[in-house]
Amino acid sequence: MKKLEVVSFLRGYAIFTIILMHLVHPATKGFLNTAASFGGGGVHVFILVSGFGLYLSHLRKPATYPEFMQKRFSRVYLPYLLVLPLFVIFYYLQYGAFDLTTLLSHVFLFKMFDHTLDTSYAYSLWFISTIIQFYLCWPVIIRLFKGKWGLPLALVISLAWATLVGVLGKENDRAWNSCFLQYLWEFVAGMKLAELYHRSPERVRVPGWGILLVGAVVGMALTGVTGKVGGIFKLYNDIPSLLGYLSLALIIYKLSIPFVNHFFLFTDKIGYEWYLVHGLAFLALRHPFYDIMPIPLALLACWAVSYMVAMLFSRVLTVLGIKKRAVAGINEKTNHP
Repeated sequence: MKKLEVVSFLRGYAIFTIILMHLVHPATKGFLNTAASFGGGGVHVFILVSGFGLYLSHLRKPATYPEFMQKRFSRVYLPYLLVLPLFVIFYYLQYGAFDLTTLLSHVFLFKMFDHTLDTSYAYSLWFISTIIQFYLCWPVIIRLFKGKWGLPLALVISLAWATLVGVLGKENDRAWNSCFLQYLWEFVAGMKLAELYHRSPERVRVPGWGILLVGAVVGMALTGVTGKVGGIFKLYNDIPSLLGYLSLALIIYKLSIPFVNHFFLFTDKIGYEWYLVHGLAFLALRHPFYDIMPIPLALLACWAVSYMVAMLFSRVLTVLGIKKRAVAGINEKTNHP
């Protein structure tokens, strides 16, 4: 296994399943729709590996907070700004609609405090608010959650926040249920793995088949039950969702099917760009493609076009100097959120 290749695989796999869910959900019902929902667990893995990558970089080469924010915002915020005009143009041409408040909420990020703004343009853009909240709180996070009690403390905070969201009846409000505090324990868990890897790389390895199979079955079963019950119970399904999703992803990785692994490793290199453009691509292409081809073929076409647009966008960012040439794995120069 190449050094930290599995981290790149997990990011690529997570982005793929999240986007697949966004593609399939509007066009399906029943079992297929429910099965696609499992792809949403990729958010938990992505936050886990984000905590791992950022903290590993910090341990290897600490940066000042201004330096950290400059790197994060140039990698995450600037590409986001470049995509926003495309959404504005699409909504104006398609619906004759333009709302200055909506645009400014994305530019200045106050959308993270309003559910209707946070999910405007494309529902998937809520994640930008969440990951930037982690960046804004980075100095506090690395100071507060160091040491052996860091992860238990983060878990208590996340569970307390989930409980508060439920008590207030905000479980369906993205500004509340996707606040960074909801996912804090996953981010800190990634930091703890980075800490362990930094001290003793040989101790961080992919678990055996038995552990992964049990984790996948138990995690997916509990996730399915909480998803079926719905309501406030969905606020507490992050733990089984991460367990089941991560276990299944690692099983696929350990199978070592060359084409599959290479595809997800390459997807990692353009993953953030794909996440930014896929919502717009699906909005623009879904109905025209539905009119001229069967739905399964239309979905495949939407997916393929969005992937190609992401590759083009990644190339543009590289040419502009916003993005460095991607490499598999994580190192001090990691260019992922």
